[in-house]
Amino acid sequence: MKKYLSIYTLLALTCIALQSCLFSEEEIFDESSANRATADVIKCQEILKDVPNGWKLEYYIGSNYAAGAVTLLMKFDGKQVEMASETGAEGYKPGTIITSLYQVKSEQSTMLTFDSYNQLIHMFSGPLGLNMNVGGDYEFIIMSATPDKVILQGKKYKNIMEMTPMPKDIPWRIQLEDIIDIEKDAFLNTYRMEKGGQILNYFIRDNGTMSTFSVYSTDYSIAGSLPYIYTEKGLKLQSPFNANGVKIQHFKWDKKSRLFVCTDADATDIVLKEYYPENYLQYEDYIGTYTATVDDYDEGPITQSVTITPKVRGESYTLKSIGGFNFTLLYDKANGKLTLDSQSISPASSSSYYFACAAGVEGYAHTELSLPSRLRSGLVNVTVKTNPFTFYFADKASQENTSLIIWAYSSDEYSTSGLMGYWSWYNSILMVKENEGN
Repeated sequence: MKKYLSIYTLLALTCIALQSCLFSEEEIFDESSANRATADVIKCQEILKDVPNGWKLEYYIGSNYAAGAVTLLMKFDGKQVEMASETGAEGYKPGTIITSLYQVKSEQSTMLTFDSYNQLIHMFSGPLGLNMNVGGDYEFIIMSATPDKVILQGKKYKNIMEMTPMPKDIPWRIQLEDIIDIEKDAFLNTYRMEKGGQILNYFIRDNGTMSTFSVYSTDYSIAGSLPYIYTEKGLKLQSPFNANGVKIQHFKWDKKSRLFVCTDADATDIVLKEYYPENYLQYEDYIGTYTATVDDYDEGPITQSVTITPKVRGESYTLKSIGGFNFTLLYDKANGKLTLDSQSISPASSSSYYFACAAGVEGYAHTELSLPSRLRSGLVNVTVKTNPFTFYFADKASQENTSLIIWAYSSDEYSTSGLMGYWSWYNSILMVKENEGN
């Protein structure tokens, strides 16, 4: 019996000892893991802070980079971030610095999060109704971090983005102005990719995005989407493109020759050469009197005489008047088209204010105003025939939806005022120019 008791006692003591060892190893592992996470957070925090002139982030939006990119300049101090961009929501002046809070923290991995509102990043990630947004992230996994480069991945949309230090001697204002100047100067949407005069592909810049190309073969049989970002020297494709066996990605704008020249090794003879698309119309071509047929949701087709007159020469017009409202039309020099963006329109009475939502979007004006103009819902003209000049308005992204809804509000503070319902709902607008022979 004593023998069996001794065996049982020995087994019990062994189990206790093993259990103690297991707990000890687990505690050591947990402590080590926590220490490693804390050390990584501290390291990343210091890397972000220790850059004298801040960082340049190539910020891509849309699932799988679908909407292109914008440049965000950021300077971190441990708690707050100063941020500026070349574009923003309604009323934002390019280059204006906006300060908000951020954190570097550890979850499943080390994260950089912007956890207080900053319009320059949250306008892409905030809700736009129906639980939708334009596909931007405000939380990022830090995939790697060195003093020379930080690689981020959006937590929700998984886009991988690059952040590099700003040169010490370049003011933010100059950096952003250089980017804006490139985009303004290279204004056309249509380019031919050429090598030694031979056309390889057509690159067509997409409407309704920050910066993406639709790429076509020479017979237009193959199309693909290629996101990119404007830089202070030209543009950079989000990923290398295979041009006849050569990888190309970086381009410098040649203002004199009106083309983007590839700067990658073994590809400096490849260019993106702008060209005017067929049936391109100049600013003056749209000025005149039109017969407008408006398909009203409540009353059916209504015909009236309207005018398009200059507002800012070369840039915009006044469309007067449809349903008693005057609209601002923009001249899109990039493709020679008119754009009717969502916009505030003058009140027809002292008690109501109105907002025109293009392409049939929801009646929440502040969601449209919170976006850069390139991403707002809008309509562009689609030519039906040239004599007499006839066109209709269609959604600038898909060119399918043609509706324009005018919503009534209780004040012009659309984000806080009460929505009183729709005032008018136009399913389509067809324009025929009068006196075409004059």
